[in-house]
Amino acid sequence: MKVFFTGPENLKIIPPQVSLKICKVVGIKAEILIGNFSDFDEIALGLLFLLEYSKVTVYQTGNKENLGYPIVNVGEYPTPDIAMSAEADFMLAVCDGKSPRVTANLQRMPAERIRIIRV
Repeated sequence: MKVFFTGPENLKIIPPQVSLKICKVVGIKAEILIGNFSDFDEIALGLLFLLEYSKVTVYQTGNKENLGYPIVNVGEYPTPDIAMSAEADFMLAVCDGKSPRVTANLQRMPAERIRIIRV
């Protein structure tokens, strides 16, 4: 199973309820698809790295830090998010109600395949 993680660009820390959901995804040994945009992606990647979780693929648009995880270069934004939405079985969306990126990603996947955490 593949899970696409998406979250707001302005998130500075991961709230406990989000950390718990990330740990649950790790617990079921799902493959995690994540970008490497600022804030949420970077923080979530750091958490996955600290958990020593290896089933992570980073979709990126440039040459950014990937913490040693495999990289998929698919072009300019929003191409990485579109590719992850198409490849994933489910989406874990951290939603603050303000992020246009998260809003766009929520529209790319059927609602029954999305788990939303409101922050």
